[in-house]
Amino acid sequence: MRKLPQFLFRCSLVAFAPVAAQAAGTYYSGYTGTYQSPQTSYASQTYAQRQTGYSRQYSNNYYSTPSSYASRYNTGSATTNTTTAQKSAAQATTSASSSKKTGFWVDAGITHEMGQWQMEMNQSGSILSYDNVGWNVLDVKGGYSFNVGNTTMQVDAGLKYGMQWGESVMYDDDITNGGYLVTTWINAENSSEIGDQIGHALSIGSSQGGNMLGFNIGFGLTDVFKWGNVSITPSVGYRYLKYKLETENNYGLSVDTTACFRVEGSDEIQCDPAIVVNLGNGQQQIIWRDSIDGSMDIPSNATSINTGSTYYYQQPGVSHSYETTWAGPYVALDMDYVINQYNAVNGRIELGFPGYSSVGDQPYRFDWAHPKSVEDEAGMFGAIHFGAGANWTTSITDSVALSIGLTYDYYSVSGADAKTYLNSGFYTDWYNMILNSDKWNGDESAMLDPETGDATAINIKNLESECPGWVCSIDSEIESFYKSIGIRVGVNAKF
Repeated sequence: MRKLPQFLFRCSLVAFAPVAAQAAGTYYSGYTGTYQSPQTSYASQTYAQRQTGYSRQYSNNYYSTPSSYASRYNTGSATTNTTTAQKSAAQATTSASSSKKTGFWVDAGITHEMGQWQMEMNQSGSILSYDNVGWNVLDVKGGYSFNVGNTTMQVDAGLKYGMQWGESVMYDDDITNGGYLVTTWINAENSSEIGDQIGHALSIGSSQGGNMLGFNIGFGLTDVFKWGNVSITPSVGYRYLKYKLETENNYGLSVDTTACFRVEGSDEIQCDPAIVVNLGNGQQQIIWRDSIDGSMDIPSNATSINTGSTYYYQQPGVSHSYETTWAGPYVALDMDYVINQYNAVNGRIELGFPGYSSVGDQPYRFDWAHPKSVEDEAGMFGAIHFGAGANWTTSITDSVALSIGLTYDYYSVSGADAKTYLNSGFYTDWYNMILNSDKWNGDESAMLDPETGDATAINIKNLESECPGWVCSIDSEIESFYKSIGIRVGVNAKF
C-alpha cells in the first residue's frame, strides 16, 4: 500500500478515531495575523513619501534634510510591522494549539441514531428482537478543566434524552432455535416415554413511542499524552443508559408438533401438529403418524380432540413492553487533532463494564404476573460496552464552534440470569377447580396420585415447588446486545 503524506496520514488516523462525546474541542480567533491598521499604512507610506518630497524640493536653496530622516522613519515602520506580524503569528499559533486547557466548556447537540436490541434465551429457545429502531437524541455535555501543579485535570458530565422516531419492527421468534418443550408424554401402562410435544411460535409487531435516558460523569488528565499534533486525554467514569420499547399490533402463529420426518430426496424436515384426544376414562392420548405417508388412527373410545397450542392470534394492544438498563464504570481516551487555526478533529474510544437489567411485561400472557412478567439481570462488570466515534469542528467565533460527526455504541451481555413471574391466581384457581370437581370432590391425595391422579393438577403442584413464590429462576439464560450508529450535529462553547 502506498504511504500517505504525513499530514494526510495523521488526519486519517484521527478521522477513524471515535468521537468524544466529552472530547476537548479547539477554537481559534479569526484573521489575527493578517489585519493591518490603516494608520500604520498611512504613516509608513503616505507621510514618509510627502516628507521625502519636501526635503528634495528645498534642499538646494535652504538646507539639507538629513538623508537618514525618511529612511529612519520607514525603517521604524517596517520594524513596527514586523513586530506586529510576529505577535500576530504567535497569537495564531497559541490559539491554534490551545483547547479547553482551563475553564468551563459546554457542548449541545442532536443525534439521529439507528439501533437494534436483541435478547436470546438459551433453554427456552426464544429470540426477541427490535430491529431498525430510530432515535432522535438531544444531549448536553459540559466540563471544567483546572491546573494542579503542572498537571491539567478535568471533570465532565453529560445528559441525553431520546425519543423513538418512526415505526420499527419487533419479532418474537420461538422457531429458529427449535422451539420449546411443552410436555413429555408417558405410556400409562408401563411408564415409558412416548415422545415430546414441542411448541413453536412466531409473532411480528410494530414498535413506536419508546424513549431513552442516559447520563455519564468522568474524571480525566487533560492532554497528558502527545502523539505528534494529537493530544490525548485518558479518563475514567460512570455511564448509565436506559431505554423503553413497546410492541403493538402483534400478529402471530403458534404450532405444537410431535412426530417429524425428513422429506425423501431433500434436507427438508416436516413435523405433524400435535393432536390430543380425550378418552372416556378421563385420560388423554396423543396420536401421530408412524411415517410421512401414513395416517393417524383415532381410538374408538375418544370423546373429543384438541390440537394443543396450534392457532393463529392477533393482539391489537401492547403485547410486549421492555425497559432495559446498562450501567457501570468505563475507561476512555479522548483525542484532539488540530488541522489549522479554524478546524480540528476530535475523537473518543470508550470501554465500559456495565451491569445489565431488563424488566418486561407481556399483558396478553394471562399465566404471567403483571406489570412485571420477566426480569433478566447481570451484575456490574457482567456486560461489555464499546463506544466510538469521530467529530469535526470548525470555528464560528473565538469561543464557539460548530461540530458534525458519527457515534457508535455496542453493549453486550452473556449468561445473564432470568426470572419469570407467574400469575399465582391463575394456577391456584385452576388447581382448585380440578380438586373440587365431581371426579375428586376435594380428595387431594387421590388427585395427586402419580399413577391414577390428574396430570394437570400434578403439573401445577410440581410447578409451584420448582418456582418458589411463583417465581421461576434460570441461571445464565440470557444473551443480549444493543447496538446503534448515529449522525450528530452540535455547537461547542468555552468560557
